[in-house]
Amino acid sequence: MISNKKIILPVFLWLAFLICGGCGFTLDKSHYAYVPSEKFNEDVNPLPVTVVINNLVDLRERVNEEYIAFIYLPAVPYTNSHYDRPEINPKFIEKGLNPSTDFANAIMQEMKQNNLFRDITLVNQNDSKNGDLIVTGKIYRAHVDTKATLYGISILGIAPLILGLPQGWVYNSLSVQYEMRRAYDNEVVWKWEINGDWSRAVALYYNYSKDDPYTGMNVILRKGLREGLTALAEEIKHKPLEYWKH
Repeated sequence: MISNKKIILPVFLWLAFLICGGCGFTLDKSHYAYVPSEKFNEDVNPLPVTVVINNLVDLRERVNEEYIAFIYLPAVPYTNSHYDRPEINPKFIEKGLNPSTDFANAIMQEMKQNNLFRDITLVNQNDSKNGDLIVTGKIYRAHVDTKATLYGISILGIAPLILGLPQGWVYNSLSVQYEMRRAYDNEVVWKWEINGDWSRAVALYYNYSKDDPYTGMNVILRKGLREGLTALAEEIKHKPLEYWKH
């Protein structure tokens, strides 16, 4: 006859593994990718100028604080973790986010999809002189915050998780500024700031192991770039070519 100890130990280990995976916000193996919004510019021919886009300057802090281990203590209702630069944390590193390059690539994709300019390229800063218009930018914030819970009952917190209650929440916060200058006189001809926050509950039966932790950043970035480039498209319609190119 099998003893109770031989039954209880594997069950306990299985529950611990399941909870650890859940509260750690296990991610799929997909690489970060920006997906542009739907085309909005249907009736404008591309402006016959060359646009060069530099990698954005990263001005974020470097605070990464993780407290997930404390969730197993009884009477601890939840734990918060904060990542100023989530892409360098081992938990998120496989997603391959590189904000300076990826957010520059995002505006390039949106510009190309909407046919705003004849030629658009990502370049090193030293190659900026080869363009008529130069796009630069700054990243002030691209945070990930997580909140994990076992409902204050430690390992027994598997029960509410199985019932479908949230195992935690993911929060994204983004603050990015883009600007475009004429190469010949360094005059700013377009400037746009994107700021936003986003959150989503995560549970065993929904939003689990999908495209977190950066889903919200893409949502905020898409919305902001669409608004900013729509405004730019209107400027292109109403200003002469000489305004954009010497």
